[in-house]
Amino acid sequence: MKIVQVMPKSANRSSLKALLKAKERALRGRPTTFTRQREGRWVHKTYPGWINWEETRGGVLVAEVQTKKDGAEWQLLKAFVGYLDRHFAEYIESISISYR
Repeated sequence: MKIVQVMPKSANRSSLKALLKAKERALRGRPTTFTRQREGRWVHKTYPGWINWEETRGGVLVAEVQTKKDGAEWQLLKAFVGYLDRHFAEYIESISISYR
């Protein structure tokens, strides 16, 4: 399991959680890689596994990347960080990854 912490820029008017939810709704029904399984849980179209995410106090987004297959976490992690970079780079101060 990998833990991803996303620090928002202090000038953000919207929370990262609200931005993620809005983007998922906007992309729903189109060819997209991540789909909502339930509130705060996404699955990837290709890679086996899921991402549980939640926003903490101070607006920090914390996501747990878990996979069904050993050795496949890097693919899901890469896809999630890429998704964040593509859609939310202007709102993110930093991203840190903890290996568990």
